[in-house]
Amino acid sequence: MQLSWVKYSQEVVEFLNVDTLRKIDYGILDLSRIRNPELREVLIFFEELLSLELKVNYLENDTGLFRVRAVEGGYLYNEFGYEVEADSISELKEMVLAEDRIWYVFDEISACRH
Repeated sequence: MQLSWVKYSQEVVEFLNVDTLRKIDYGILDLSRIRNPELREVLIFFEELLSLELKVNYLENDTGLFRVRAVEGGYLYNEFGYEVEADSISELKEMVLAEDRIWYVFDEISACRH
Protein backbone atom coordinates (compact mmCIF):
# COMPACT_ATOMS: atom_id res chain seq x y z
CA MET A 1 0.00 0.00 0.00
CA GLN A 2 2.93 2.41 0.63
CA LEU A 3 3.70 2.49 -3.08
CA SER A 4 0.06 3.31 -3.81
CA TRP A 5 0.23 6.39 -1.59
CA VAL A 6 3.13 7.71 -3.61
CA LYS A 7 1.52 6.68 -6.87
CA TYR A 8 -1.72 8.46 -5.94
CA SER A 9 -0.27 11.36 -3.96
CA GLN A 10 -2.09 13.98 -6.07
CA GLU A 11 -5.43 12.22 -5.60
CA VAL A 12 -4.82 11.90 -1.86
CA VAL A 13 -4.01 15.62 -1.57
CA GLU A 14 -7.21 16.46 -3.45
CA PHE A 15 -9.19 14.08 -1.21
CA LEU A 16 -7.98 15.53 2.10
CA ASN A 17 -10.17 18.61 2.29
CA VAL A 18 -13.08 20.14 4.17
CA ASP A 19 -15.68 18.83 1.70
CA THR A 20 -14.51 15.25 2.23
CA LEU A 21 -14.56 15.72 6.00
CA ARG A 22 -18.09 17.19 5.85
CA LYS A 23 -19.28 14.22 3.77
CA ILE A 24 -17.72 11.83 6.29
CA ASP A 25 -19.38 13.72 9.15
CA TYR A 26 -22.79 13.62 7.44
CA GLY A 27 -22.33 9.98 6.43
CA ILE A 28 -22.66 10.66 2.70
CA LEU A 29 -19.15 10.02 1.38
CA ASP A 30 -19.41 7.51 -1.46
CA LEU A 31 -16.18 6.07 -2.79
CA SER A 32 -17.92 3.34 -4.79
CA ARG A 33 -17.75 5.54 -7.89
CA ILE A 34 -13.95 5.31 -7.91
CA ARG A 35 -13.31 2.83 -10.72
CA ASN A 36 -9.66 2.14 -9.92
CA PRO A 37 -9.68 -0.43 -7.07
CA GLU A 38 -6.15 0.45 -5.94
CA LEU A 39 -6.99 4.16 -5.69
CA ARG A 40 -10.27 3.35 -3.93
CA GLU A 41 -8.36 1.29 -1.35
CA VAL A 42 -5.96 4.18 -0.71
CA LEU A 43 -8.81 6.68 -0.32
CA ILE A 44 -10.72 4.31 1.98
CA PHE A 45 -7.64 4.20 4.20
CA PHE A 46 -7.59 8.01 4.43
CA GLU A 47 -11.35 8.09 4.97
CA GLU A 48 -10.89 5.79 7.95
CA LEU A 49 -8.14 8.02 9.37
CA LEU A 50 -10.26 11.16 9.01
CA SER A 51 -13.29 9.35 10.49
CA LEU A 52 -11.31 8.28 13.52
CA GLU A 53 -9.83 11.73 14.00
CA LEU A 54 -13.30 13.29 13.74
CA LYS A 55 -14.69 10.85 16.33
CA VAL A 56 -11.87 11.74 18.71
CA ASN A 57 -12.64 15.43 18.17
CA TYR A 58 -16.32 14.85 19.01
CA LEU A 59 -15.32 13.08 22.23
CA GLU A 60 -12.41 15.21 23.43
CA ASN A 61 -12.64 18.62 21.77
CA ASP A 62 -14.73 21.32 23.44
CA THR A 63 -14.11 24.06 20.84
CA GLY A 64 -16.34 22.50 18.18
CA LEU A 65 -13.54 23.11 15.68
CA PHE A 66 -11.72 20.21 14.04
CA ARG A 67 -8.12 19.91 15.30
CA VAL A 68 -8.46 23.04 17.48
CA ARG A 69 -8.14 23.22 21.23
CA ALA A 70 -8.06 26.04 23.69
CA VAL A 71 -4.70 26.63 25.33
CA GLU A 72 -3.66 29.19 27.89
CA GLY A 73 -4.01 32.56 26.23
CA GLY A 74 -5.25 31.33 22.86
CA TYR A 75 -5.99 28.47 20.55
CA LEU A 76 -3.93 25.71 18.95
CA TYR A 77 -4.52 23.90 15.66
CA ASN A 78 -2.72 20.54 15.58
CA GLU A 79 -2.55 18.35 12.50
CA PHE A 80 -0.19 15.47 13.27
CA GLY A 81 2.73 17.65 14.30
CA TYR A 82 1.87 20.71 12.22
CA GLU A 83 0.87 23.27 14.85
CA VAL A 84 -0.36 26.83 14.63
CA GLU A 85 -1.16 28.94 17.68
CA ALA A 86 -3.06 32.22 17.77
CA ASP A 87 -4.69 34.56 20.27
CA SER A 88 -8.15 34.32 18.69
CA ILE A 89 -10.23 31.87 16.67
CA SER A 90 -10.50 34.30 13.76
CA GLU A 91 -6.72 34.78 13.65
CA LEU A 92 -6.18 31.02 13.86
CA LYS A 93 -8.70 30.36 11.09
CA GLU A 94 -6.94 32.84 8.83
CA MET A 95 -3.55 31.23 9.48
CA VAL A 96 -4.84 27.67 8.96
CA LEU A 97 -6.62 28.54 5.72
CA ALA A 98 -3.55 30.40 4.46
CA GLU A 99 -1.67 27.09 4.79
CA ASP A 100 -4.46 25.32 2.86
CA ARG A 101 -5.33 23.11 5.85
CA ILE A 102 -8.76 21.78 6.81
CA TRP A 103 -10.91 24.24 8.81
CA TYR A 104 -14.12 22.51 9.85
CA VAL A 105 -16.77 23.39 12.40
CA PHE A 106 -18.25 20.12 13.63
CA ASP A 107 -20.24 21.62 16.53
CA GLU A 108 -21.71 25.09 15.90
CA ILE A 109 -22.88 25.56 19.50
CA SER A 110 -19.46 24.86 21.01
CA ALA A 111 -17.71 26.89 18.33
CA CYS A 112 -19.90 29.93 19.08
CA ARG A 113 -18.69 29.91 22.68
CA HIS A 114 -15.11 30.50 21.55
